[in-house]
Amino acid sequence: MYARTDSARAIATAASPTVRIFQNYYSAGQDRTLDPDFVPNDGRRNANTHYREVGLFVRMYHTGLHRSADYTGIVSPKFGEKTGKTGREFIDFIRANPGHDVYFINPFPQNCYYTYNVWVHGDFCHPGLMALAHRLFYLAGIRFNVTSMGRNDARSLLYSNYWVGNERFWDAFMELNIRLLDTLETLPPDLRTAYFEIDPEYPDKVPALPFIFERLFSTLLLMEPSIKGLAYPYKRYEFFEAASKNREEFEIVTGFKDMIDEIDRRGEYDARDMALFDAILRMRRA
Repeated sequence: MYARTDSARAIATAASPTVRIFQNYYSAGQDRTLDPDFVPNDGRRNANTHYREVGLFVRMYHTGLHRSADYTGIVSPKFGEKTGKTGREFIDFIRANPGHDVYFINPFPQNCYYTYNVWVHGDFCHPGLMALAHRLFYLAGIRFNVTSMGRNDARSLLYSNYWVGNERFWDAFMELNIRLLDTLETLPPDLRTAYFEIDPEYPDKVPALPFIFERLFSTLLLMEPSIKGLAYPYKRYEFFEAASKNREEFEIVTGFKDMIDEIDRRGEYDARDMALFDAILRMRRA
C-alpha cells in the first residue's frame, strides 16, 4: 500500500518531504488531548506489552506504515510536556533542514554535561545496565562494545523515541532492535529474567529492558556514522531551564557547559577530558 519506487521517493523528498508523526495514547479519551499536528495512534493495541513501547515500533515497521510519508515517527503522549515544543515547531524544524536521515529532539539536553555517553548515564541511573546491554549485544553477534563506546554529545544524544526518520534510518534502527529482541527470545530463563526484572528503586516499577532500548538510537548513530542525524537546537537558556529541576544538574550546567562545549567542538577526548567527565559525574552523585 505504501510502496514507492526509489526514484519517486527521492524526487518527492528533494522537492518537499512529507512528514507524518504518530502520537500514542493508552486510555479512553486521551486521544482528545494529543497534539493536533500529530496522528493519534492507539497504543492499547500493542500485542508485545512486555516489550512496552518497542512493540509499537515493531508493529509499525512490519505493517509498512513507516513508509506512509518520507519521514515518519512515533512519539509519546508527553511529547509537549517533556520537550516544551509543539508538534508544529518540530515539523517546521524538519522541513527547514532538508537532507538528513533522521531528526530528533532530546527532552534531557543537560545530561550530556555530566555523563560521557548514554551507557555511562545508564549505569549511573540503573547500576548494571551497561553490563546487561553488553551481554545482549554479544549474544546477538553484534560486534560493537557499548562499554567502550564513544561520546554522545548534543549531536547524538537522545533518551526517548522522539525522532522522525526516513526509510533508510528505519531499516537500520529496526534491524538493530529486532535482532536484539529475537536474541532475547532465545535466552535461557535464568539469563532472560534479568532483562524483565522490576527495578524496585525506580518509581514507575519499570524493568531494565526499556532503558536498554531507549539508548539504541544514540548507540546506532555512533555505530553507523554514515547515517545523518540532526538534533533540534536548544537555545542556551533552555539548557539551564532543563537542568533547573535538579540542584546538582543546574550547578554542573552553570559551571561546566562552556568547557564541555569546547571539548565537544574539538572532538578529541584525551585522558584529562575523561577525568573531567568522571569528576563531574561524582558531583552529580553527591
